[in-house]
Amino acid sequence: MTQKSAANASMSFARIMVAVDSTPASAAALRYLRRLLHPGTTVRVVSVAEDPRTLVPLGRWVGSELEAAREELRRDAGEAIRAAQSALDGCDAQLDGQLLDLCREGGDLVHALAEAISQWSPDLVVLGTRHHGAFLRWVEGEVSAPLARRLHSPILVVPVGYEAASDELPSRVLFATDGSDASVAALRVGARLVAPQADCRVIYVVDRLLAPGTGPFEKNLEDSLTECGNIAVNAAAEKLVAYGQQKEWVVKTAVIKTANTYDDVPHAIDREAQHWHAQLVVLGTHGRRGLTRWLLGSVAEREVRLTAMPLLLVPASAS
Repeated sequence: MTQKSAANASMSFARIMVAVDSTPASAAALRYLRRLLHPGTTVRVVSVAEDPRTLVPLGRWVGSELEAAREELRRDAGEAIRAAQSALDGCDAQLDGQLLDLCREGGDLVHALAEAISQWSPDLVVLGTRHHGAFLRWVEGEVSAPLARRLHSPILVVPVGYEAASDELPSRVLFATDGSDASVAALRVGARLVAPQADCRVIYVVDRLLAPGTGPFEKNLEDSLTECGNIAVNAAAEKLVAYGQQKEWVVKTAVIKTANTYDDVPHAIDREAQHWHAQLVVLGTHGRRGLTRWLLGSVAEREVRLTAMPLLLVPASAS
């Protein structure tokens, strides 16, 4: 990438873990990851060799057949690591690899990845996502969504079909806030992925379905949420301006609303991101739902399954 000034490098992530397999989803994640790297970054490439007995639960794997299947899965995982390291070659980052063998370590994909992440404590985790399942494939929505619930590290999810217009950092970044601690953490971490010259948009979603059919109370609740939303986006915008003091960022805000029926917060965020042509969406996780809070854990998981653009999920504990 071209943005390698000392100031940018100081804001970058020093330890990044990327989970890969041999699918196009991993290739998309690796392409996006290249722009985040700078001299001094350490990247750990992780791949999982599954237990063949869990892949074919009705099969009768025995003896040499079982061992051959295990060896093939280990070989595929090792090749995925080597291919990923080759794809990142020339990025001036320090690369290493970790193969997780479920035949030896037990557990399932999500637990194995979560444990590896917990032990290594990366600043950022990168995953590809495909939104549908396939035999012997795991870097997809069905893994990235539940994994996001377990992490204490930020996780960047890159959809398989996403192609960036350049190799620069994102210059149109959408931040969704609800005023919670998780949202504040998301602002702080997400700011590290914003280009020096960028448009930032901070939104709050008023969920109009919280109290449908309750007459005047419904209108009062909507007005109250709108007021809370204005406070939240203004506070978030002030923080972003502070984070971008040395950058040329244009920060704008909006309070948007879900439709009257058959709509929810994740779909509203996704529509806004597409309408605004966002290059990255940033969400906090582990919020609360109620008068002034979304159930952000649920929102984030559903957003993973919806998004057609990169999505950064940031837990409240992230620094």
